Amino acid sequence: MCLPLRLMVLCAGLLSTAAFAQESPFVSPELFRTLSGEISGDMAYDHVRHLTLYHSPNAGSRGFRDKNRWIAEKARQAGLEEVRIIDDLNYREVGWSALSAELWIITPDNRRLASYHEAAVAIADYSGSGAWEGELVDVGDGARDAHYEGRDVKGKIVLTSGPPAAVAEQAVYQRGALGIVYYNAARGIDRPDQVAWIRLNPHPPKDQPGTFAFSISYRAGMELKQRLAARLAPAAVPGRFGEDLRPGEKIVLRAKVSSEFTQDPKQWMVEGWIRGTQIHDQAIVLTAHTQEEKFSANDDNSGCANLLEIGRSLVTLIREGRLPRPARDIRFWWANEISSEYEYFAAHPEERRKILVNLNQDMVGARQSLGSRIQHITRTPDSRPSYLNEVIESIATMVMRGNSAYLAAGQSGSRLPYSLPILSRFGARERYGMELIPFFTSSDHMVFNDSIIGIPAVTFTNWPDDFIHSSDDDLWQVDPTQMQRNAFVVAAAAVYLASLGPREAPALAAQVHAGARRTLSSAFARATELLLLAAPPERVSAFRDGLNLIDQAARRAAATLDSVRIFEPGPPLAARLDEWKNALAAGGVSLRASLADHFRLLTGQTELPALQLSEEEKRMASKVPEVAVSVAEYLEKRNSVRVSGLPSLMRYEVWNFVDGRRSYLDIYRAARAEAQSAGAWYYGTVNPKPVEDLLEAGLQAGILRLKK
Repeated sequence: MCLPLRLMVLCAGLLSTAAFAQESPFVSPELFRTLSGEISGDMAYDHVRHLTLYHSPNAGSRGFRDKNRWIAEKARQAGLEEVRIIDDLNYREVGWSALSAELWIITPDNRRLASYHEAAVAIADYSGSGAWEGELVDVGDGARDAHYEGRDVKGKIVLTSGPPAAVAEQAVYQRGALGIVYYNAARGIDRPDQVAWIRLNPHPPKDQPGTFAFSISYRAGMELKQRLAARLAPAAVPGRFGEDLRPGEKIVLRAKVSSEFTQDPKQWMVEGWIRGTQIHDQAIVLTAHTQEEKFSANDDNSGCANLLEIGRSLVTLIREGRLPRPARDIRFWWANEISSEYEYFAAHPEERRKILVNLNQDMVGARQSLGSRIQHITRTPDSRPSYLNEVIESIATMVMRGNSAYLAAGQSGSRLPYSLPILSRFGARERYGMELIPFFTSSDHMVFNDSIIGIPAVTFTNWPDDFIHSSDDDLWQVDPTQMQRNAFVVAAAAVYLASLGPREAPALAAQVHAGARRTLSSAFARATELLLLAAPPERVSAFRDGLNLIDQAARRAAATLDSVRIFEPGPPLAARLDEWKNALAAGGVSLRASLADHFRLLTGQTELPALQLSEEEKRMASKVPEVAVSVAEYLEKRNSVRVSGLPSLMRYEVWNFVDGRRSYLDIYRAARAEAQSAGAWYYGTVNPKPVEDLLEAGLQAGILRLKK
């Protein structure tokens, strides 16, 4: 039955909200039983037990190398093929390792305040070697000149709650202090005994003496602060106080540090494979990162452990004949977060064309009842539309709904709290709190999504996390059950994509088509919201933004359909994809007309506002940039480009929208629509001038050139 186009688009939006299924077309019941029965959260958790022993704060540290050697050996034991340590990648920072460090009070009492061997995070990264003694002075935040008025810190040690690198600049390098004792005030009220991981500047001013910074708990910091504070002196009359201030205690500290600096070190990356049977230029790459401070049970030892367990499980199932060997390669990377992947692609740009997708695990073990944490799974950015979003959303939603309790399910006769339980033997039985969210950076998946790399990627990252980068990120707050659930989603997606061929492509295309229709409906709903939220004088601008949202969504939906073509669909499906793209374009036109109806209804105007380009827009429309340099040069030079006015995530996206086809104006409109789709609270606000400034700066740096 053929429905009018507007009604078809509307029905697609309604159906997307009505569906509440717990099945996935990408995971058969047999595959669910096979994978969920083999993958073990408890075995993964045992790997975390060992991984937390390494203090690997940077890729040039001893702990980093020891940790990577251990992972490589475990990967071989798991049965992964061609396991190796890639050890020739440049590292842009100074390597640093702590060997020992202690901080003592020696006057008026004798007490150890901090020790590297008790808590490795107690000593700041890039602290120098030496022994120091000095009186302790409280400088508060300590990051600005005003904090030092009336305080002499020369030859003394400062107590601070401010950023250690900034305090070192003010207190040590400008005023001659010996070093720093830091306490974490930001989390102190809720986590009074947490010791934060901190760092100093790896490149301090030349001709300055080495310095140090110790990190102590908020409780210990407040005790020192109170002891240093002046107090009212007791009066002669018992029970009353006089007006004279009694100076605080004089506290003298002794610090001793032994550390090691390594100039121009190479960073490592561990690689292993499950080789496919047919296709060797479309690998599924699974990633996690190995550098972090000691403990780091969740960030990201949970991801590293899950990679080992996924590898062991898949190899076991293939060897035992319970799972066929996939057609494509599955490739495992344990990386130095973000840095080693960029360096790898800079050194081996041809490898970009041998990878199909990336699935990244960064913080996948959170016991969610501690700190109200939830497993966030990103979509790809708008600059990288992909079928991958539909695959991940379908599988992750199946696991989430199958591991959450619903009243109606019990009323329908179910006797189990969860309909598709994935529970480790020794883990919690909490629900799987999961949310699919718009793209963010700050983990390894951002490298793959970068336009110069061009590979769709998603990440699994729980948030919020009050334990990250501190002594609290330890085993007690990691849950084997949540590790097992996340490992299942990643493994199931990897198995599906690694085995997908032309015969299975129609099912994927149908799911992607449904998702593309939802994309268009969601853009229309958001465009209407912008109209409703705008004050009457701003409704013309909101209407323009709404039209742009619909236009960009239609383009993105069409590009997502095109992404399926990589699986070489036969002529019937290829023709159907073209038909669906045409229908989406027509749907966009129809939704523009509907938005115009909303504008007339809200404003009472019968005439629509003129949509001619302004002079600024005409100028931007006349310039079409393209990348002018190699991968290595692009990555090297881009970091030096600085402009203000663009949120960091949208700056990343502006670069990504440069494709040799879009003009400055097109890039601005695409970035603005992406930001407005999520909201200013999430992505900030995108205006035309900062976009133009960034692109012009790219031209000046030689990264971009204009097409004639």
